[in-house]
Amino acid sequence: MANKIYINDVGLEILIDMQQDISDATTYEMLVLKDGVEVTWDSSIYEDKYLRYVTEVDDLDVAGIYYIQGNFVFPGGWSGLGETVNFTVHPKWR
Repeated sequence: MANKIYINDVGLEILIDMQQDISDATTYEMLVLKDGVEVTWDSSIYEDKYLRYVTEVDDLDVAGIYYIQGNFVFPGGWSGLGETVNFTVHPKWR
C-alpha cells in the first residue's frame, strides 16, 4: 500500500487529532472543501481526541487539495470549528 491518496479511494480512514478531549461533543462532523465545493462528512469520535471518517464512493472523486475542518457543538454553549488540515488526492498513475 502506498503513502499517497488516490482519486476514488474507498475505505480510507481519515483521522484528525484534535489535540484535546472531544468525547463530550453533542455534534461533530467534518466540513470538507474539495474543488471549491463544501461537503459534510458524518464522522465519529475515536479514542476521545480524534475525529474519524472512512471514505465512501464519490468522497474522493476529484484530484486536488482537500481541506477539512472539524465542526463541533459542546455542552455549555460552545460551538465552532477546529483548525484546518489538508491532504492531496492524486490522479491515477501519479
